[in-house]
Amino acid sequence: MRIFDLFKKKQQPQTQENDLIQSIRHAIEIMETADSESHEKIIEKIAQTTKDERLAWELYCLIPSVYCRMIVKEVQYSNEMIMIFPDDTQQQSLLSNNRVYKLIQNVVADKFSGEIDNKKIQNILFQSSEFNAINNALNDGSALEDLMTGPLVVFAPEK
Repeated sequence: MRIFDLFKKKQQPQTQENDLIQSIRHAIEIMETADSESHEKIIEKIAQTTKDERLAWELYCLIPSVYCRMIVKEVQYSNEMIMIFPDDTQQQSLLSNNRVYKLIQNVVADKFSGEIDNKKIQNILFQSSEFNAINNALNDGSALEDLMTGPLVVFAPEK
């Protein structure tokens, strides 16, 4: 193996991560401008960029959760995620171990360090089941700092 081959092999994971970061940024742009589109249409638009329907679905599910957790910090959030598949099987995992989730956090944190457009943020937040549950609890009289969430439950398109 030549030195060039070693360098080439080292670059591949970085290239994949950069591609994923670009997919996350593009998915955020799509979700920021999605007013009344169905989630199927949004996922389809994301998939046109990612060329991977499962990744598009994962980004659609996780980006709003990251937004909610970074904006509404007073709530105690669960670190668990439960994926329910069409055959009713379930897979439990920790968000803190999810590579895509961690990259989304980094991209969103970077995005929030610049200028923030409230309308775009709202478009994403309103797609979050966690945000909707928090909003309902607040409307019912709960105090924000008393709230805690259960696991993030997502319905996967396939295994």
